[in-house]
Amino acid sequence: MKRLLVLILPLFLCFAVSAQAEEKFKDYIFKGLPNYEINLQDRNFNQLEIKSPKPESEDFDTTIYEGNFVQTNYSFNGPEERVPSQLQIFRNYQNAVKKLEGEILYEEGNELHASFKRNDKQYYMTLAVYNSGQLIEVKILEVDEMEDELEIIDADTIIHKLEKEGHIALYINFDTGKATLKPDAAEIIDEIATALKSKPDLKVKLEGHTDNVGNAAANKKLSNERANAVLNAIVTKGINKSRLSAEGFGLEKPIADNNTEEGRAKNRRVELVKVN
Repeated sequence: MKRLLVLILPLFLCFAVSAQAEEKFKDYIFKGLPNYEINLQDRNFNQLEIKSPKPESEDFDTTIYEGNFVQTNYSFNGPEERVPSQLQIFRNYQNAVKKLEGEILYEEGNELHASFKRNDKQYYMTLAVYNSGQLIEVKILEVDEMEDELEIIDADTIIHKLEKEGHIALYINFDTGKATLKPDAAEIIDEIATALKSKPDLKVKLEGHTDNVGNAAANKKLSNERANAVLNAIVTKGINKSRLSAEGFGLEKPIADNNTEEGRAKNRRVELVKVN
C-alpha cells in the first residue's frame, strides 16, 4: 500500500524589527536591563553550543545541546552616559542565574555561558555583549526532543484513527479562497477511498474547518464547499454517496491557537468523522 507523507506543522522562524518589538516580543525568563529594548527575537527548535571547564585544565570542553531555542537581542535606547559596562551586564545576568541556583560555566572576552533548571527542566544560556554595551545577545535553550512534524497518512492510519478516536484531521490543499482541490490532494483522496473500501459498512462525515481570518459567514460557506468537494472526489473513486455526508463549521471549532500562524495552519482542515 502506498504511504503518503503529509507535512502537518511547518516550522516558522519569528523575527522582528524594533518598531514591532514591544507589540510582538517579551523578555524570555530574564528581564531585560533598564533602557534596553528588544530588536530581534528568534524562537524555534535549534542547537546551542556551550563551553564548560575541562577538569584540571585551563582549556574548556564544548558541548552541543538541542531543544527549544530562544534568541533575544537587545539594543540600548537610553542616554549615552548611562550605557552599562560589560562587567555590569555580566554581573546582572550572573546574579540572575544564581537566583535560579544555576551555574556559570564559562566566561571569557565578551561571552558568558551558564546552565540552570526551571520547573524541572534543564536550560543552557549564552550571553554576548557587543559595541561597548550597546548590544546584548541572549540565547537560551530548553533541552528537549523535537516533536515529530511529519505524520504518515495512509488508509491503515485513517482506519486506525477512526476506530480508536472516531475522527482524523486531514490537511488537504485547496486553491486559496476556493473549494478547488489542488492536484496533490489526489493522493489523500485515494487513501480515503482505499480505507472506506476496506470497511464496506463504515460511514463517515466530512467536516470542513477554517481559521479565524476573514468573515465568519464567508468562512463557514467556504468550509462547507470544501467538505463537499472532498466528498464528491471520494465518490468519483467508487464510494457510494449514501455512506458520506458533509458539513462546514468555519471558524467555530478551532483545535489550536488562532493567534499564531502555526495554530491557524492546524485549524484549516477537513476532518473525517466516523458516523455510528
